[in-house]
Amino acid sequence: MGLWRNRKVLTFLAAVLVCGAAAAVSLALAYPQPVSNPALGAGWQCHRAAGLVTTCSRVSRAEPLAHHPRAVPVDYRRV
Repeated sequence: MGLWRNRKVLTFLAAVLVCGAAAAVSLALAYPQPVSNPALGAGWQCHRAAGLVTTCSRVSRAEPLAHHPRAVPVDYRRV
């Protein structure tokens, strides 16, 4: 019975270690770290997840709202 109990304990410890490693990897992938890449320039934003995967995306520049014409209010009582 001692050998069977030791296998249960080892199986349980292995399962705990695997679950802990999976949780650590999922957290590392969920919260990527910003990375500067001078070769791409200022128009790009890069993130590294878990030290394995680096993704880059182009940063879109938004136009300021001050240059858009204001909407003219419509008085529906006069129409």
